[in-house]
This record gives sequence, structure tokens and C-alpha cells, in this order.
Amino acid sequence: MGDITKRSIRGGLVTVGARMVIVFINLASTVVLARLLTPDDFGVLAMVLSVTAFVGVFRDFGLSTASVQRGAQLGPVEASNLFWLNVLVGLALTAIVAAAAPAVGWLFAAPQAVPVTLALSLSFALAGLGNQHAATLQRLMLFHRRALADIVGAALTLAVTVVLAFRGGAYWSLVWGALAGTAATSLLTVALSPLRVQRPRRDPHTRDLLRFGGHVTAFELVNYFHRNLDNVLIGRFWGAEALGLYSRAYQLLMFPITNLRAPINAVAFSAMVHLKDRPQDFRAYYCKVSFLLAMVSMPLVAFLAVAAEEVIALLLGSRWMEVVPIFQVLAATAFIQPVASLRGLVALSAGRSGDYLKLGFINAVAVCTAFAVGLPWGPLGVATGYGIAVYALLWPTLRLTFRGTGICMQDFGRSVAQSAAASVGAGGAVLLASGLLHPFQHLAVVVLGFKLLVFFLTWLLFNLLWPQGFFRLRSGFAALRQMRRR
Repeated sequence: MGDITKRSIRGGLVTVGARMVIVFINLASTVVLARLLTPDDFGVLAMVLSVTAFVGVFRDFGLSTASVQRGAQLGPVEASNLFWLNVLVGLALTAIVAAAAPAVGWLFAAPQAVPVTLALSLSFALAGLGNQHAATLQRLMLFHRRALADIVGAALTLAVTVVLAFRGGAYWSLVWGALAGTAATSLLTVALSPLRVQRPRRDPHTRDLLRFGGHVTAFELVNYFHRNLDNVLIGRFWGAEALGLYSRAYQLLMFPITNLRAPINAVAFSAMVHLKDRPQDFRAYYCKVSFLLAMVSMPLVAFLAVAAEEVIALLLGSRWMEVVPIFQVLAATAFIQPVASLRGLVALSAGRSGDYLKLGFINAVAVCTAFAVGLPWGPLGVATGYGIAVYALLWPTLRLTFRGTGICMQDFGRSVAQSAAASVGAGGAVLLASGLLHPFQHLAVVVLGFKLLVFFLTWLLFNLLWPQGFFRLRSGFAALRQMRRR
């Protein structure tokens, strides 16, 4: 396990570092664009994305995941076959989305969504060129090369979007920025990957990869509904402005989730694939990743929840204050999501794509039902229903995922208990201290700084009082320092 741990730590440093750069870029984009564009502009894009996301479920037919899961057993012929399949899938999806553009405009009663859909259809063909090269970089744990491509793509997206928004491009600035970033990431990934594409050939193992990828795609298909049905329902029944508010709240919350979960999942998936035949090491690695992810994500999300008014005012501006209650409800859900999302990684790395698919069905049915129940109360009702469903599903889905892996429910509980208690306690202290800040409510920076100080000191105190908390906290920071040094 030693070599895998060292390589995953090095990969974690590079991937998390790159993700932090992308977080900064996305945050800068959020701050600037919130002042240049309107909720209607974001709402138009959210309408189209909620539909293209459905087609995006099939963007590589799970072949990238299958490639990484096969590990060192994947040969050059299989990798080349997967590349050509990715290219064909990308071209087919571009054609399908372009043909569906009039239906998208009809669905949302928004004629402006038709040309936007036509333009964004090109993203599937562009992404198809680089999917298998990106999977090769992940499979070989060459995370620094993939990180470079991701950073360049994010930077180009920001540059193109902001320039066009300044020139009055409205929602088109978001469209062309997204296409420019996708093209740059895909082409740079191809240039940096060691994969050398051969002509397609018959190979019996390719069929096994397609079967594994089919399970992953089926999961993504059902997962789509509980990831995007909220946007479809709100856009259809409450309009572009309501959807713009909801999407801004959701995307702002996704900063700590996506940008902590995605790099850790990328590194941990590759490492756990190597450990899948060593149950004790597999279990120990899961516990370590869970603890580190909880230690970083839970206090961050808890603080964002109790400082939502100041965060929204500073990042989006005063005209977006209707986002605050939606943001806070979504934060309660985001509190557990990063650590809970590791269940999918456990199933995939163990090669149990069937259980992964079952997990998707359970989530989709429960969450879609929750969206429908909460819809009469608007975006806030949808967000509340989503949170209730996520917590109700936590225990049964973890049990389904852990069976046969050597990981037990107690491992999950021990991994998150300390961080959860400290974060909730610190959030409560901030709420109690907020009464002292009424004379300074007009100074958002001052209030935010005070809340941050109270939160950090209380969080630290809770960790020190937790049994063995000091030593666990110290080991966690030691792991982070080791990543930084490497």
C-alpha cells in the first residue's frame, strides 16, 4: 500500500491544487458576471443545460470509468477502440441535441433557448475527442498533466465570458465561454496524454468494458433526473427569474462540493482500484479519505450557511439577496454530501457496477418525488425536499454500498463524527454571537470577519475537547502538510 499511498498523495496535491485554482477562477467569474448579467441570462442557460445534461449522460457511455477501473490490464488496442467509440458517441450526441433544439424552446416557452441549444450541441463532439486521453492520464496517475488542461480550460472560459459580457453579449457570453473552455481542455488533454491511437480492431475484452460502461451510463441516466429535474420543474412552472435565483444558489454551494469532491474522487478512485483485492488496505484507505474530506468540507459548508447573507452580498451583490434562504437550505444538504458521495466510488473501484446502478435508481426515485412534493412552494420548497430525501437515504444507501467490501457503517460514523460535531457546534456559536453585530450590519466585510473568527475558535475548541480529537486533527493536518511538501 505504501507506493499507492505515496502516488495518491502526490496526485492529491496536484489535483487539489489545480482544483483550488479553478475554484478561484470560478469564484472570480461568479463575482464579475453577477454584476454584468441578469437572473434572466443565467436562467436561459440553466434551461438549456438542464436538457443537455440529460444527453450528456451518454457523453462517453461510461467508457472513461471503465478504462480507469481496468487499470494496468487495459491494453493499447482496447484503449484505441474506446477512443474511437468516444468520438462516435460525441458526434452522435451533437446531432441529437441540434435536432432537439426546437423542442427545447417549446418545453420552456423560450424561443431564445433554440439557438443556444444549437451552439452548445458542439460541446459533445469537442469533449468526445479528449475523454479517453483524460481517462488515460487518470489511470496512469499523471494528474499534473490533466490538471494543466483543466486549468487552461477554466481560465479561457472566464476570459471569453467576461470579455463578451462586457461587450453586451448577455447569455451568449456564457455560451461561447463554455465552448471555448471545452475545446481548450479537450485539445490540450490529447496533446499531453501518452495514449497513441491506433485504428479500431476487434477485441473480445472491449465487450466487457462496454458492459461495465453500460452500467455506469444507466446510473448516470437515472441520476440525471435528481440532478436536473429541479431545474426543469422550476423553469417550467416558476419561470426564468426563479430558476436564475435557484441556479445561482446551487452553483455557489457546488464550489465546496465539486471542488473538494472531484479531485479527491479522481485520486482515490485510481488508488482504490489498485487496492480492491486487499480488503484491509481498501478499508483503511476509505476511512482516511473520508476523515480528510469531512475535516475540510464540513466546517466550510457550515460556515457558509451561517454567514450566507454576508457571502451573498459580497459575491453576488445586494440584488441577489433572495438567494440567501435557498442557499442556506442547500447548505444543510451539502454538509453531508461530499463524504456520502464516496459510496459510489467504493462500488465502482470494487468493480460492482450493478450495485452502483441500484444506488442510482434508489436516489432517483426518492429525490424526484421530493422535488415534486416541494414544487408548490417554489425554489425554496424544492431545495427543502431535496435535503430531506438526501438524509433519509443516507443509511440504506451506505449499507448497500459497503456490503462485501470490508467497510462497515461504524467506519463511516467514526470518520465523520468529529468534524460534524465541531462544525455544528461552531455554527451554533456564530448564530448566538450574531446578536452582537446588529450595529455593524451595513459593513458586510466586518461582520463576515467576526463570524469567521468566532467559527474558527469554536471549531478548534470542539476538536480539542473531542476524545483523541487533538491527535486525529493533528494527523489530518500532517497529511495535508505532507501533500503540500510533495
